[in-house]
Amino acid sequence: MNKLINSKNPNTDTFLVNPNLGHPIMLSIDQDLGMINFQTHLLFVSQFDELKKFENTIRNKLKLVPILEYKWKLRRLFEQGKKEFELKKKEKKGFWSRFKGKKKNEKEELTLLHKLIDFEKRFVKLKPRAFRGDEISPLILNVKHVSITEISSSSYINNEYCCPQDYLITYNAFGTPTQFYTHFYEVVIEFTLTEEILDFLKKRDFLMFDIVVEKDGSNKRINYHSIVISKKDWSDFTFVHATDIHIAERNDRIYGAIKKWTEMFQMKSEDEITESAKKEIRVNFDKYDEIGELEIDDDSYDPFTPQDPLKKRLVNPNNQFRRFIKLMNKKVLQNELDFIVLTGDLVDFTLLSKLPKDVSKYLEFSYDHSNWKIFKEIILNLPQKKRPGMIKGEELLCPVFMIPGNHDYRPFHYDLRWAGMYRKIGLRLEEALALNDKLLAIPISAITKSKKALRAYFSEINPSLDFSLKLGKNNFVFLNSGSDSWKNLRDMLTGHPSVTGLKDKQIIYLENLINNKIQVGENTFLFVHGPPINPTKKIGLLKRLRHSLTRKIMYKIDEFKETILHKLGVVESKARIDGTFNVKFGTISTNWEKLIYFCKEFCVLTLSGHTHSLKEFRLGDPKGNISKVFSAPPFSLKKLANPAAVYYDLYSDIHTKPEDIEKYGPYVVQTPALGLGGYRNPKLVGAYRKVKVHGGKLASFKIKFIHK
Repeated sequence: MNKLINSKNPNTDTFLVNPNLGHPIMLSIDQDLGMINFQTHLLFVSQFDELKKFENTIRNKLKLVPILEYKWKLRRLFEQGKKEFELKKKEKKGFWSRFKGKKKNEKEELTLLHKLIDFEKRFVKLKPRAFRGDEISPLILNVKHVSITEISSSSYINNEYCCPQDYLITYNAFGTPTQFYTHFYEVVIEFTLTEEILDFLKKRDFLMFDIVVEKDGSNKRINYHSIVISKKDWSDFTFVHATDIHIAERNDRIYGAIKKWTEMFQMKSEDEITESAKKEIRVNFDKYDEIGELEIDDDSYDPFTPQDPLKKRLVNPNNQFRRFIKLMNKKVLQNELDFIVLTGDLVDFTLLSKLPKDVSKYLEFSYDHSNWKIFKEIILNLPQKKRPGMIKGEELLCPVFMIPGNHDYRPFHYDLRWAGMYRKIGLRLEEALALNDKLLAIPISAITKSKKALRAYFSEINPSLDFSLKLGKNNFVFLNSGSDSWKNLRDMLTGHPSVTGLKDKQIIYLENLINNKIQVGENTFLFVHGPPINPTKKIGLLKRLRHSLTRKIMYKIDEFKETILHKLGVVESKARIDGTFNVKFGTISTNWEKLIYFCKEFCVLTLSGHTHSLKEFRLGDPKGNISKVFSAPPFSLKKLANPAAVYYDLYSDIHTKPEDIEKYGPYVVQTPALGLGGYRNPKLVGAYRKVKVHGGKLASFKIKFIHK
């Protein structure tokens, strides 16, 4: 079956809400593939308030489409060819065969052998490519009305896929601008795996399905990659954490725009351009520390060699994501990856920076005029307008779970010249000046926020802001940390904005998980965009003066790594950073101390992004020595008690055995950005974190780079 594509204007009265691309359902099958019948629950929204009318809209209209892969198919054909070759060699030769002579038979066998060898050589070079298998028509077992359920309700954690949230109605995520769809239904379906699927699962650890809701004519509603059948018992598995993707349609237009400008206006000679670029660099490349941070004179750092051609210098976040998908697909083919988690800043901003002719559609935050469409098209490798500098993509071949970040709440684009942003993507000043978007970037609108910006995200990618998943004895908790916060003005003005944080109902949700789902001895992984722990780079001025009086000359965070302090003879209790540094810099604004308590008492690993930097912390018992931080100066000078002792180092490199990780954990880590480099070190671009669980224990959580 060819790849299915959503109709641009589906004439539909019903939408499948959940599961979806960023929140798939995980179902388990035994290694022997003995169980072939499965049941699962789906959430729909409809304009019909009568159950019978709704049921008629989906009866015989649901299809499950398995996502297979061409290399698997070709491998099957290759193995069949080898068997035929072996059988042909072994079969007894009759009278006519002997009469024709051995040479002809040997020649035929040799020709077939050469074809098989040539096929094997070509097969190795083939790139992963998805294709859709034969449809499955599931049986509808039950249909019932469901109502809006707050995540703070105890019933939410029992069936998180089928508990609709009020923001889906508030921001009209499903339906039309003039008609609200407010009636939700839970549908229980049953389906049977085909021989084709079972044969695929003999070679692969999991299989994904698209869910198709057919409508009259050619209209289809497709929730891609929404059901996953996995063979894992979840005692040994691997997942990848990536964050801060920053997808935008304009990223793919930058290269062509600058090349066109260069060809039209040779305003400077190559030597003049090179000399101009050199003047922008004010960095000492010899001052790398152990985790790749750079000491710099100011924010004018440019990591790229000025003489490099634009194609080599330019960092296109869209291309970074395409490269990441290709790398992950290779791991999938080797059964080395089970799923991916993306923790926010999935898009750089929501609305396209180029206005359509009908501006009213643009301001509706519709999917077709948003960067959510670009993001989804890259994941699915759907057709996109080919532009200079774009690399070829592939469809992602594994499940992916997502939560939003602060950039995902931002409707409008910003000017790449602001704060020297152009340097972070490898541009020179004159090249940044050459970019001419049709929509003027206004400073005030560029930092506004709106939940409407997530409208297409809710309908096309993931309708759940907060959710959890239990696989074996592993709990995966996903929390929305919100948009940019003005509550902590200091952090915003210093270029490290905090995020709004957790609402009280999210805290109640965590409490319900603790009381009903999270068991002693299980692994709990927390995913959140805003980092729970983030220290300032240097200690405060007053503390620095006190240090100088006591002849302590250390005042930078990287001088307080636990391994360094141990070499200096500092005991563990004195190696804490929470009493010396402000560890709530640019982090969670609301309910911070309760989140830290959850990380310390119930999590083995907390993974976040937002800062574009590589920082790792471990949490310990403060043993009565409780440090405090200001809540949100200057608006609130209330001091919050920190329920954990905080230590700092590159623990993913230090603790490499499950027993050490268990002994010294839990850990709270920041993964550098996949799409863009760090604010202080742009060379950290293209990072992701590979997390391995072995024998039911966290075994590794190391940083990797797509370019290495």
